[in-house]
Amino acid sequence: MVLILTDEKQRLLATTGHVLVRGGAGSGKTTIALAKACVDLDADRLGDSGKALFLSFARATVARVAEQAAASIGSAQLSRIEINTYHGFAWAILKSHGYLLCAKPGVRLLLPTQARDRLAGLDGVARIARQRQLFDEEGLVAFDLFPNLLVELFTRLPLLAEAYARAYPLIIVDEFQDTNSEEWKMIFTLGLRSRLIALGDPKQRIYDFKGADPQRFDEFIAAFTPAAFDFGSENNRSAGTDITRFADAILDGVFRPEPYVGVTVERYRGQGLRPLKEAVLRAVNRNRRSPDWSVAILVPTNALAIGVFDYIRGDDHGLPRYPAEILVSAEGPILASAFIALLLEPHDDPHQLAATALEALASFEIGRTEAAGTTALTKAGRLRKAAEQVRHRGDAGYGARGIPTDVRDLVAQVQRIQLTGDPMSDWRLVRAILAESSRKELKHIANEARHLRLLQRGAQIEGRLAETWRTHGAYRDAREHLAAAVVEDQFAATTRPHRGVTVMTIHKSKGKEFEEVIVFEGVYQRYLPANGADRESSARFNLHVAATRAKVRVLLMTPLQDPSPLLP
Repeated sequence: MVLILTDEKQRLLATTGHVLVRGGAGSGKTTIALAKACVDLDADRLGDSGKALFLSFARATVARVAEQAAASIGSAQLSRIEINTYHGFAWAILKSHGYLLCAKPGVRLLLPTQARDRLAGLDGVARIARQRQLFDEEGLVAFDLFPNLLVELFTRLPLLAEAYARAYPLIIVDEFQDTNSEEWKMIFTLGLRSRLIALGDPKQRIYDFKGADPQRFDEFIAAFTPAAFDFGSENNRSAGTDITRFADAILDGVFRPEPYVGVTVERYRGQGLRPLKEAVLRAVNRNRRSPDWSVAILVPTNALAIGVFDYIRGDDHGLPRYPAEILVSAEGPILASAFIALLLEPHDDPHQLAATALEALASFEIGRTEAAGTTALTKAGRLRKAAEQVRHRGDAGYGARGIPTDVRDLVAQVQRIQLTGDPMSDWRLVRAILAESSRKELKHIANEARHLRLLQRGAQIEGRLAETWRTHGAYRDAREHLAAAVVEDQFAATTRPHRGVTVMTIHKSKGKEFEEVIVFEGVYQRYLPANGADRESSARFNLHVAATRAKVRVLLMTPLQDPSPLLP
């Protein structure tokens, strides 16, 4: 652990109460917090068996911190430092003790894809009430309920709260600026019995739309009177560049006339992606001889990320194809994969399979987007009505009274497949049938399923499907195996490091870092959205986060014909 002990950092290490640390990207907040945990362990401030708990929102941050800790902390101390996500920590408690708050003997996670379906059309108080109803009646726990349920559990059962405080007498809360009011109540509740070290950067706040508030630091100070430290002027990530200075200038819109070292703003011609791919190939050429190099392409929207990914990997327009990875919103790919898993399962009655497929189509229409519109809700309602008719009357005809022709054809084709027992081969075979369907929704499912990255993250899915085939000669309960793997993945505290070229949205880049970053906006997918409350402020914070992901060089690309007003 490389740590230069300034007077301010020495004062922090000697502090015995609550601590608040402000600092920009790469300022060493995490390093000093881990060092503080080690000092407290050496000083026997955590008791005989107490651990220091490090919590962060982003799994990428958790993975990076775990890697840093493993490389710099001795095994004895490392065994007493637990690194997890906020959600992972809360779920571990709720999974064990949540039944004490509801009538069910056990609780289950309500995955985001399921939540979108079960909560469609609800907002505000009605949405919260429905989430609570699902928990009380079915034992289903939505992510949004995690902090409230943990607070309720510790309030009702002080002995349980005391037990966890003894287990974790020191808790480091990272990305404090992104906590919403419910998460703040959870942190406050933990801080009543454990010492807190809150780490945050007010300039990295990009979750205002979920309830993050700039007053959160003041609330922490008022509640705990912490020793406060500010390392905002330090920069270890992109040292020797002006990347942080440029990112700070984005926030206030005041840029200096001199060039910023390590920063380029390019106004590209035309409406296509060719200028972006040329920039990517130049970045690859600069970095490819270095070990473990990484270049990130950050864009404003999920749809643009997919378009860029396909273009980079293609060989159109005379430019060579180049391998790339993509991080996209998981909901669409997960729902699409559940649909394929359904078709892989054994089915005796083609009518019942068709009815279940219509219900799965309805879930896909509602769940694949953040907020299902009226059109999606109406379409899903028709599909579910048709499924209900089929279940009660069989194939009574076409349209809303029976099985649509294209779904009938899909079922017939699937039932003619000779499955091999090789999960990946069979998976691709079913996906190909969907891709060739005349129904656009089925084509959408095939396209979304390509982005599950099953071969990358789904080794355990493949293993489970292979095992059930060996046992039963069929893919029994394929959807359950997929769902179990997805639940496990939701709380995985490690991620594979990104190497080479990776495409993702700006929000997906939070907590990550790369040698070079290319921040790109299309003619119609802009840094500054067309509408929304505080849209300019939010866009500036997003760009600040995007730029500070770079260690060496950042390129920001905007159309020449209508350049972004947020850039110089």
